Amino acid sequence: MLRWTAIIRDCLRNMRSSAINTRILIWIVLLLSSTASAHESRPSLLKLVDLGEGRWQAEFKQPQVNGRFLNLKVESNCRFVEGSMVAGISALQEKFELICEDGDLSTIEIVGLDRTLIDTLVTLELLDGSINSHLISSNNTTLLLDKQNHSVPAYLILGIEHLLFGVDHVLFLLVLLYIVVGWVNLLKVITSFTVAHSITLGLSAFNLVTLSAAPVEALIALSIIFLCIESLKGKGGLIRSQPWVVTFMFGLLHGLGFASALAAIGLPQMNAVLALFLFNVGIEIGQLLIVCVALALVYFVRHIRLPLEQQVTVIPLYVIGSVASYWFIDRTLQILA
Repeated sequence: MLRWTAIIRDCLRNMRSSAINTRILIWIVLLLSSTASAHESRPSLLKLVDLGEGRWQAEFKQPQVNGRFLNLKVESNCRFVEGSMVAGISALQEKFELICEDGDLSTIEIVGLDRTLIDTLVTLELLDGSINSHLISSNNTTLLLDKQNHSVPAYLILGIEHLLFGVDHVLFLLVLLYIVVGWVNLLKVITSFTVAHSITLGLSAFNLVTLSAAPVEALIALSIIFLCIESLKGKGGLIRSQPWVVTFMFGLLHGLGFASALAAIGLPQMNAVLALFLFNVGIEIGQLLIVCVALALVYFVRHIRLPLEQQVTVIPLYVIGSVASYWFIDRTLQILA
């Protein structure tokens, strides 16, 4: 433990000794951000409708990631009957049938999923109208069907993953920790952000409020830039006096971003409210995980009693602000194109 503490202390001292390291770090992060998207956690979707007599109508949609399709394939214990395939701008959609001649549909495998970082949401619509949702992960690419309804953990896990892999939302939360002082203010900020994004997420999920995803993503990047600027102003920033009010306003915006991801996944018709609730709870769990990890890191740095100059502590703000600026420009150009 002492050895690692000494290594970390030396690294931070070396970083503090040269201002050029900050600029190099910013350029490196910008280069990485140019090849990475803030939302690469979109799952592939497999919808199966029971037609009776061992026949299933299937629709499989896999997202495009970094300009290419993932080349995923569906396999099961039933016979595959080829159908149609349509390649869109953002997804590849296949329609086909599964014919189970020797029994019921019992296994589903997504071949190639282990080479990705995404999951597959499987929705089964049964003859009685009930809908079951399952989640196939890249760690376990085979689903063994039984009589249990797995819709509860599926949308919960998707909510957690969307927050953790939604880099822009993570950066927004991290910059907030720079601005908020005290546990009471932190609780107010987290609560206001939660209430706000829950409102717009719910309204958008049921089509009561609709807004194009492109300008929402651009404005989310702009909100990160605003927080970075306000944090660098120190005590003179506008947000420090009433941080929960500003956070509430930005929370409404981020809720629309969550809604666009949920729209791509879809809600089960019979369990829409429950699925929405679980997706939102998953987002809160992911949010709390990020905050706890960040606070633990701050505690560790303070525990080793390493004196940090002001120019070192603000390096993350410059890096995050630079990445958010790149996203804002890139997303704005995509809107204008």
